[in-house]
Amino acid sequence: MSFFEKRFKKRFFSSIRTKFVIVYVLVNIISLQLIGLFFTTQLRNSNVNTFEQNIIEQEKILNYHVREELEKTSSGDGSKDTEDSTSQDESSKNSRDSKSNRDSKSNRDSKSGIAKLVSEFNIQKLLLVNVIDNDSKILATSSKNGNDEYLAKRSFDPLVSQVIKTGESTKQIQNNADSNKRVWIYVSPVKKDNEVIGVISLMADIESVYQEVNGISKIFIVGTILSILITTVIGFVASKTVTSSIEKMSSQVKKMALGNYGTVVGIDADDEIGDLAKVFNQISKRIEEEQAVTETERRKLATIIESMMDGIITTDNNGKIILINTSAEDMLGGRDDEIFIGKDVLKILNITEYESIEEILEAEDSLLVNTSKMDEELLLRAEISKIEKEDKEDLTQMSTELEGYIIVLYDVTDQERQEKERREFVSTVSHELRTPLTTMNSYIEALEEGVLEDKELAPQFIDTIHKETTRMIRMVNELMQLGKMDIKEEHYEKEFIDINKMLEQIIDRFALTHPEKNFIKHIPKSPIFVEGDQDKLTQVFDNIVNNAIKYSPNGKNITIRVRQNYHHNRVSISIKDEGVGIPLVHIDKIFNRFYRVDKSRQRSMGGTGLGLALAKTIVEAHKGRIWAQSREGYGSIIFVTLPCEQIDDEWL
Repeated sequence: MSFFEKRFKKRFFSSIRTKFVIVYVLVNIISLQLIGLFFTTQLRNSNVNTFEQNIIEQEKILNYHVREELEKTSSGDGSKDTEDSTSQDESSKNSRDSKSNRDSKSNRDSKSGIAKLVSEFNIQKLLLVNVIDNDSKILATSSKNGNDEYLAKRSFDPLVSQVIKTGESTKQIQNNADSNKRVWIYVSPVKKDNEVIGVISLMADIESVYQEVNGISKIFIVGTILSILITTVIGFVASKTVTSSIEKMSSQVKKMALGNYGTVVGIDADDEIGDLAKVFNQISKRIEEEQAVTETERRKLATIIESMMDGIITTDNNGKIILINTSAEDMLGGRDDEIFIGKDVLKILNITEYESIEEILEAEDSLLVNTSKMDEELLLRAEISKIEKEDKEDLTQMSTELEGYIIVLYDVTDQERQEKERREFVSTVSHELRTPLTTMNSYIEALEEGVLEDKELAPQFIDTIHKETTRMIRMVNELMQLGKMDIKEEHYEKEFIDINKMLEQIIDRFALTHPEKNFIKHIPKSPIFVEGDQDKLTQVFDNIVNNAIKYSPNGKNITIRVRQNYHHNRVSISIKDEGVGIPLVHIDKIFNRFYRVDKSRQRSMGGTGLGLALAKTIVEAHKGRIWAQSREGYGSIIFVTLPCEQIDDEWL
């Protein structure tokens, strides 16, 4: 045998394809064996059915002749009974005796005919034939022991009794006690006018039918078992040679996925997987070399990007994020378990007005991005530029290929918020000051035009001008106070204050000036001390009580309640009115500067829109909390909580 022949033989039988073909052939053999078993089972059932049908068809002929013989006996007995009932004299008696003799002869002839039919009923594999009347007496039998032993004896076969009772034929396979072989028993009724007049019982040898098929079945079973065993052994051997190599390559791929490119796949097989392993090792080495170079460049770039305070995001040409620095992750609210790589940058930045980055570049170079969440406002300025790769085909031509985009993010939340607040504040203050100034100007012009000489209108006009001037002065003072608080220039003269005593004084003062209101106090007698500025806290409760008085109709109650929480060392003050209430949509905004639920009504009452805002600033400066509850049409409640101190009596 030449070298090439040996090489081909080794290569052929070591090929994975050959192994799979062998296993495939053996699997087909098993399939054929299983199909053979199925057909042998069907063949056995078919042979049994054919065996039964042949005997049943022959039995029908025997049943017909037996019925004729039994009908002869029945007709003779019937004529006998008829003549016995109609004859009463002595001559009739002689005739009856003569008839009886004839019937007895006819009966003997009928039994003889049935016995002859049974003896002539010869079917292959038929073991026994019995003819039985409706009284379970054996009329004829094919037993080798002879008729004399069985004739006129009663049959106790349960199948015979069942057929006589039901009138339906039955069949059964049993084991013969004498031969210990399977026999087929068939019992059918002999009917006359739907009445059972006799029974035919057949016993046939069915063991031979099963033995004919069992030989074929054994061959298929043995062949199937051998095929399964051989296929299993070959399958294990073939699978081991294939899976072992695949497992080695899979292990190496997992290592490469983790960044380890140094190891190689140790496969020396001379098959397709062996060739694949060699190529795989070459690729692994190339990747390792390229990865080293790339990693060096990546570290340089990562160092530069991570050192930048601004957010940097790079994407591919489809807008998928491929790199993002820590600053950008912090701006976007990234967590340790949140992955930005591979996601669409437009979705991350919540940009919905553009479908692609290219559309943004066509419209503008930068845009303001709102990435605010429910609990945090965040505005970013995004500047976008392209990343292009130069492709020099020759010295005279040069083309560019888009590789991706780079997005630089600047946090402009504070700038935008300050700018917005400045615009809103200037607009609000201008509006608030313009209104009283316009009113004053109109009234002054009216006075100049002659209203001053009117003794009735002139005092009213002057009083209005005075009120508006006072309101403007109060507004300017409150604005200055709020401004000082914003820049932390407001000074607080803190001391221990009996909050109960202070509230009592405030309520008593308002009760004197507003006797039309009903003040209800639930203030403990024991003192509760709060560390704070008494003037500032008095200003807070003055504003709250004054608002309750303004919006409560005459005769309604204003309830002041004080509770102390000993567990948390805090005191809670609630001031409730029975006025018009505050709509639910406004409840969280009433502490904003210049915010009014009903602007026209508040101006008519002399409000500035700064009282509750100033109260909130003062309360929070005392480490307290202020909020409101209201139901439209039923009144409002303002709650204030402040930290309180437990002071011993010796310090009082």
